[in-house]
Amino acid sequence: MALKSHLIPEPNLLNVADSAGILNLEQVFSRAAPVELEIGSGKGAFLLQMATAFPEKNFIGIEWANAYAAYAADRFRRHSHNHVRIVNGEALWWMRVHLADTTLDALHVYFPDPWPKSRHHKRRLIQKSFLQQSLRILKPAAPLHIVTDHAEYFEHMRHTFAEFGQFNIEPFISPLRSVGADFLVGTNFEKKYVAENRPFYSLIARKPG
Repeated sequence: MALKSHLIPEPNLLNVADSAGILNLEQVFSRAAPVELEIGSGKGAFLLQMATAFPEKNFIGIEWANAYAAYAADRFRRHSHNHVRIVNGEALWWMRVHLADTTLDALHVYFPDPWPKSRHHKRRLIQKSFLQQSLRILKPAAPLHIVTDHAEYFEHMRHTFAEFGQFNIEPFISPLRSVGADFLVGTNFEKKYVAENRPFYSLIARKPG
């Protein structure tokens, strides 16, 4: 996706230097509210639904691709969703550098890159280092929601969680179920894969209360 010149990502694009360290999210959003984070937010389809359904919450989306991050930020600006911020960067690094302990009320990871070749498995998001950071930044009893279409990656996830052993694994419940959504999370990937009749694999990993 080419970056279009008419996009205006500010003020929803959150640019902070590494030297800024741990962020005060009340200052970032100019209010105190529950905060949820999506990793790999793409064009912002899931977060747009969440931000519309739950205006009382704050949302952060982390997206590696520059063009998608700019598009999503511009999208939230156009919808006047001042309670959403998009980060263009590497998720694990950003979490480690900028998020304090017990900060998040929920974490969302939908259709992460499965990196199917064995030599690329080390690039997968769901690794011990990610679980360590997730456990640190989630509040007690807060959930990590995961959906994938890749069966082998899902088995890798289950094994990684079992080996890590510090989350309670539960069946997946859509965070949008309370507003009557008839899909899991409504991302662009989900819509594409539904049309292709792909099966989905999902779980909730909950931090102990």
